[in-house]
Amino acid sequence: MARKNKPLVGIGDILQKALRHIAVTGAKNEALLNAKKSTAFDKIKEYSIYLIWQDAVGANIARHAAPKYFNQGVLTIEVDSSTWMNELKFMKKDLMKNLNEKLGVKKVKDIAFKIR
Repeated sequence: MARKNKPLVGIGDILQKALRHIAVTGAKNEALLNAKKSTAFDKIKEYSIYLIWQDAVGANIARHAAPKYFNQGVLTIEVDSSTWMNELKFMKKDLMKNLNEKLGVKKVKDIAFKIR
């Protein structure tokens, strides 16, 4: 199929136009209006939760609990037993504080626990 003398368009321009269209058509959705743009740097910080886990919580806790998912500021942690789940629920604020300090950014807004 022959091109009809249309200028080449870069992928960046196409994506920018598509994202602008999404923002305009989705403006009625309050979540979209209030959502911050996620950058590659933000994603790297989110993934680094898995790397800093032991430093942030300590070796003892890391032996019995591990991060499983991180979605929209909520970190889901899998624990060995209900005893550990209960203990970590009491430590939830300190865990969030330590994780966010190690990350250098307040990414962890809540923690959910589940038994393995």
